[in-house]
Amino acid sequence: MTLTMRSIGSAALILTLAVTATACTSTPGGSLNAKQASERMQTLVRDTMKVAGGEWTSASNGPAPDPCSTPAGEDGVTFSWDQTAPGVDDPKAVMERVDQAWRDGGLTTNTQSVKRGDGKILHRVGSTGKDVDSILFAATTSRMTIEVQSLCGEGNVDDFT
Repeated sequence: MTLTMRSIGSAALILTLAVTATACTSTPGGSLNAKQASERMQTLVRDTMKVAGGEWTSASNGPAPDPCSTPAGEDGVTFSWDQTAPGVDDPKAVMERVDQAWRDGGLTTNTQSVKRGDGKILHRVGSTGKDVDSILFAATTSRMTIEVQSLCGEGNVDDFT
């Protein structure tokens, strides 16, 4: 698979997730403050790391805050907190475990397996709009990743920087 085809595949999964995302315009269960948004996201990330196994490393020193607008148009804060871990012998099985755990938790998921240019199969599962704005878990024999963006919670980004 060429780099262009891989990019198209990645873009297609992200677009599918984005089209189904409603967290930027609605917050399930009513309003959410920034601390709650961060806590929900961190819980989902930690649970995902536990289900996947492995030794995880954060791409930042904790969740990184960014300003956003809540569905009501108020100032809000959203958090990202990406993780990486070494690859696994059976990445498809790990992706399936993560997918099942997320579905058991009430998340709607979208899975995809694509052959990369180097011949490795990249297994991905993504979800949007329940506990987080978006989350994507990916696994190969050489690396696992979690990319996440929390819901937008009411608050001031300056309180978290």
